[in-house]
Amino acid sequence: HGDRIAAVTRGRVECAARRRIDARGLVVSPGFIDTHTHSDYSIFIHNEGRSTLKAGVTTELAGMCGYGVFPRTNEERRSEVKARMAAFSQVEADRVPGGWQGLNGWLQVLRERGIGCNTAHLCGHGAIRAAVMGPEGQGGERVHPSTDELQRMKEMVREAMRDGAFGMSSGLMYPPARNAATAEVRELVSAAAETGGVHASHIRGEAELLIPAVQEFIGITEWAGGTATISHHKAFGRKNWGKTSYTLQILSEARARGIDVLCDVYPWEYAAQANLGAAFYTDFELSPRDSDELLRVLEDNEKWGEMKDSILRDLASEEQARRRRSAALQAEGVPAGDTYDRVHGQYVVHSPARPDLQGRPVGEVHCRLGGDHWLDALRRLYLEDEGLTQIASGRMWEDEIASIVQYPHSCISTDSFTFGGEYDRRRPSSVGLHPRNYGSFAKVLGHYVREEGVLTLEDAVRKMTSLPARVINLPRRGIIAPGMYADMTIFDEHCIGNRADYCQPDVHPAGIEHVMVNGVIAVKDGELTGELAGHVLASR
Repeated sequence: HGDRIAAVTRGRVECAARRRIDARGLVVSPGFIDTHTHSDYSIFIHNEGRSTLKAGVTTELAGMCGYGVFPRTNEERRSEVKARMAAFSQVEADRVPGGWQGLNGWLQVLRERGIGCNTAHLCGHGAIRAAVMGPEGQGGERVHPSTDELQRMKEMVREAMRDGAFGMSSGLMYPPARNAATAEVRELVSAAAETGGVHASHIRGEAELLIPAVQEFIGITEWAGGTATISHHKAFGRKNWGKTSYTLQILSEARARGIDVLCDVYPWEYAAQANLGAAFYTDFELSPRDSDELLRVLEDNEKWGEMKDSILRDLASEEQARRRRSAALQAEGVPAGDTYDRVHGQYVVHSPARPDLQGRPVGEVHCRLGGDHWLDALRRLYLEDEGLTQIASGRMWEDEIASIVQYPHSCISTDSFTFGGEYDRRRPSSVGLHPRNYGSFAKVLGHYVREEGVLTLEDAVRKMTSLPARVINLPRRGIIAPGMYADMTIFDEHCIGNRADYCQPDVHPAGIEHVMVNGVIAVKDGELTGELAGHVLASR
């Protein structure tokens, strides 16, 4: 009745109803809750929520990895902040409206726009640190804030919580938060926990530093209190495979001591996918991203020489800064020093001209295609593919993925963004469309439940519904019971499954028959109805 569940009962019920859904032979589940998305801006542009709803997801949590729409910063830096956030959400920055102030202002923009799925937000530690201390090179590279700066950051967290944030995220591998000492993070997490906010952390390292990074995370939670979750828990790089057997044990031991720590996971072997053109830029998303222009530069030997020299200088400068940062943090007893192997840590996942290279690391591409430097080999491949090459990084071990999916205190997530447009695979973006955007939940239910028997159907649904609702502190969602919001996903357990891959990431899953959002049918017989019944959620 309205947006709530009025009754749950067995057997035939004779009552007046405007619409009936015959779900015989199907699973009626609470709507899936995605605990880790970057839909901050894309929920405005793609407000119908097509990829989200057709995946069975009715609620998304955004503001992850230390980035978010809060706080609005000064005019001088606003365009840069907007560009970075737009990159995470895969939208054009100039399509995002201006004029709003604070998290509450953005939530009001979304309410006026109308959205297809529910959305909730965290505030981001990195965004707050940049607003107070400046970006790296302008103050954000400092390890310690002043007493006044720390107090201003804490007040910003409290302001965001008053505005409706459900907690704070940290991204300790991203600038400028990667410079922060543990004590700073503890203080800000504590400020969010004062009013029940969750801490979602992209921890300090996911490769060599994985174990000490998890230990730091648990120490922060034990000191600050509250609930905390490790974002997209994994170990990438073959030499680090197996480490999550230790980190999951560490989490369990912490839970046994009363520390409320969990993790989320997406079931994919690669952590990130992007157009290869992103390899020719070193400034995230602040340069123009025009594939035709990039191809013209790469075809010109003289211009390529200039670009290559610029890239190598930037990479050398980046490495020097990493070493300085690591030394400064290690002097404070903070785990630091994780490196990123661009040659052996990145893989070709789609190449129309050279399918024999798919699944191969950049180092092997260099061996096969030749050239003075691995960048020369990537240039040749990109030109042969006419800008369509896709690469991925952060390779994981399937057995380890399955163990994290199975772990009792893990939630299923996408680490992606809602999408409903035509995806430009030639755009040289450093954040590309990944099959996890469309297929994560269906893959768990189809592959890990039905095919592999890694976990039961009931436990998989719990990891997608009631568990994330508890973690985020979402009242009256995640369970089918009278008085709860009527968010429901109805699927066929016998055929549900992922259909997206790295070549075609924007393919909707099979088996999601109907989706209801706040009592309104948003997906009927597998197709969107166009209803904008989503609620813009606030914690207060």
